[in-house]
Amino acid sequence: MSDEETSTPRRWFRRRVVMVSFAVPVVLAALGGATFLPKVADRFGYALPGERGLPYRIHHNDRDYRNTLTCAGARWCEDGKTAEQRARPYCRPLSELRLGRDGHDAELVKVDEVFTLFGPSHPVFVTGVVPPGTTVTVVVVEASTDCYLVYKLMGGP
Repeated sequence: MSDEETSTPRRWFRRRVVMVSFAVPVVLAALGGATFLPKVADRFGYALPGERGLPYRIHHNDRDYRNTLTCAGARWCEDGKTAEQRARPYCRPLSELRLGRDGHDAELVKVDEVFTLFGPSHPVFVTGVVPPGTTVTVVVVEASTDCYLVYKLMGGP
């Protein structure tokens, strides 16, 4: 074999290694950046860092729950709101939720968490003690200190 014949496979291999070494970081950076998109956070049910970072849909106990006041900061969600919906507060203090019966405050029991990308998780609560295997129609997520969002069951029981 001549030098020219042996160098061609080597050049081909080097070119492939160089292309892969540049392509892999670019692909990883694109995937990493996509995790910060509100549409992705809403789809997979995790929160983004910062105020109003909670998604519109969360998953708990094999069921999906939805809140129309939040959408991880997605523009489509804000643009689709009516003036009345925009005037509503993002979240409410626990005393204003009125989740208990006959106007009494309900005891919240932590049952899950909503993962937050680069931040603390948000606790998920149900009202009172729920027997295992029971599907609840409402869960409460703590957005911040004494600031709660109510998520309602999507679909039927």
